Amino acid sequence: MRLITFLFAVVSLTLPSFLSAADAWKSHRPLRVVPAAPARPLPAELILVVDAAKGDNSNPGTEAAPLRSVQIAIDKATPGTAVVLRGGVYFERLVIAARGSTEQPISLRSWPSETAIIDGSWPEFSQTPETAWQPVGDGASGEFRSTKAYPNVREAIGAFGDSMIGLNSYFHRSDLQATNELIDYDDWDKSKTTDIKPLWCGPGLWYDAATRHIHCRLSHTHLPGLDNYAGETDPRKLPLIVAPFRSVPLLIDGAAHVRVQDLTFRGAGYDAVILDRAEHIELDNVTVWCGSYGVRARATGPLKLHRCGLYGSCPPWLFRTDTSKRAYPGRPNRDITRLNTHATLVVDNGREFEVFAHPCNDNWEISHCEFTDSHDGPYLGGVTLKFHHNLIDGTQDDGVYLSPMYPRHLFMRDGAEIHIYQNIFRGCLTALAFGGSEDTRDHVFIYRNLFDLRPAVLTGRPSVRDRELRVSHGKLMGDHGSPPWSAMTIYHNTVLAKEQARDASMAALGAVRSGHPRRTYNNLFVHLEKLPGFVPPTPDQPVEADGNLYWAPGTGEQMAAALFQRYRQSKDYAAQKEKAPNGVSDHSSVADPRFAISDLNADTFDFRLSRESPAVNSGVSLPTDWPDPLRELDKDAPDRGALPFDVSPLEVGRRVGQTRRR
Repeated sequence: MRLITFLFAVVSLTLPSFLSAADAWKSHRPLRVVPAAPARPLPAELILVVDAAKGDNSNPGTEAAPLRSVQIAIDKATPGTAVVLRGGVYFERLVIAARGSTEQPISLRSWPSETAIIDGSWPEFSQTPETAWQPVGDGASGEFRSTKAYPNVREAIGAFGDSMIGLNSYFHRSDLQATNELIDYDDWDKSKTTDIKPLWCGPGLWYDAATRHIHCRLSHTHLPGLDNYAGETDPRKLPLIVAPFRSVPLLIDGAAHVRVQDLTFRGAGYDAVILDRAEHIELDNVTVWCGSYGVRARATGPLKLHRCGLYGSCPPWLFRTDTSKRAYPGRPNRDITRLNTHATLVVDNGREFEVFAHPCNDNWEISHCEFTDSHDGPYLGGVTLKFHHNLIDGTQDDGVYLSPMYPRHLFMRDGAEIHIYQNIFRGCLTALAFGGSEDTRDHVFIYRNLFDLRPAVLTGRPSVRDRELRVSHGKLMGDHGSPPWSAMTIYHNTVLAKEQARDASMAALGAVRSGHPRRTYNNLFVHLEKLPGFVPPTPDQPVEADGNLYWAPGTGEQMAAALFQRYRQSKDYAAQKEKAPNGVSDHSSVADPRFAISDLNADTFDFRLSRESPAVNSGVSLPTDWPDPLRELDKDAPDRGALPFDVSPLEVGRRVGQTRRR
């Protein structure tokens, strides 16, 4: 039951306080809830007012006589115009190609204290569900199909309208109709040459290209120990968000100096928001309910994402293997459901054969945002950016992806400089991930982050032969078997890892190659299982490390004393000390960091240090040109870890401002 306990602990951190047990959801209690609409004052400049319920497109767009269509208002906008939406749902797919200026940007926003939703889905499934579906006479138990035909759709992608928890998009009707929830084969001796039996992975949709109807089944899931679906099974009795594969609720296409504020975007297909060759774009307090992807950015910058929520569509009853690629050429396997959110943010680039010369994304700042409930979180590689005060939570695989996603070296001599600081990573399989075929000149600075790698990740669906839930716990960093690990400077981070790591530094000193230096200082590496051995760098590796503190419960004095003993007596140590005298772990140690909460398994954990902590005033001094937002608060000698003694807890995400000080 541990897994269910954790999942509800996450919910309690993301739901606003005004929701109570009396509130009812016909589907499932939401994993994420959008913050209340802010009372942002109306701008003094020219405004065009839009009202989905009372507007008319023949109106001038005033408060007394609003327009009805958001797109018409956008098309009328000139530099300095603010398009203001009254609360309600707008079933539109917007394209913004307008160009404002530095002095007169164009803005698209909600009316103060009202929530406007841009919805790219078909309205009948959420507005009149009682007539949108009909039972399937020859179908499986609980199977319905759309009353209308929807030609040329490719796939249908959706979510529950009350909770916004994602629906699976099944590739095959046999899986939509299945009752079996365990991996099984007709003949287990032929498992390498045959495919699994039909598999039910939870509520979902299937598009019948032959009849052009959408099929839906919302039957329950029943795996012991899982946060199962137990809600309404008749799609006529609750709203669903159902969109075609190519639905893009917001496309910012070649626009410049555009602000999007206090809006919600849902009803996405493959992409929810596309930024294509856009300049000076700002998304502030924007909620994106992702499709297969959340935000896709191409050749865009400068870009600011502030207080945004990019919420994925992976429900709590879905396993990593359910969404994994299975239908490789030459294999007998079929894909089950791969359209759940693969990544909340992805980057792309122009190619040599294209007519546009704008080379790549650049100059980004992402702050106080939330990236959740997806296979991967944001892909940050290849973008010069600042990424801070964000929450990355509930990813089946990678937390953030740091390798370049395209060959920037064709256009730029120098690499990007990426700063990742004061974020919380929680419930990720690999918090910092690398991969891809492109080499990198990037330098990544990673500092003052909290990595909570204790929560379980649903990695493998149980089988009829092994009915235990297959879960894993996260690791700090790793790759996909490819070379491009960036040059990294890693300092003042706190890491709590549940799963046994291969080395005491959790790979923070590993996978280093010539020309890509690694500097690792003043971190807390806390292992909840046995403390692994210390794997030192070799003299040919450009590695500096010192002031790090290592710990695992139950570590005795003899084990603590022995961690660095062999290395410090070796020839490699002498050679490394001659090459990097200030970075050979002379001041690294093994000790209980003594957090404010002593129970390392507590669901809610305080990462601050107690007064008695050996991490206080025991770190090494760092160069003043290394950025550190807490340097002035770190009194006397540097404290090790992300949070100096006697500071406020780290606050991240969209409901808070900067970290408060005592």
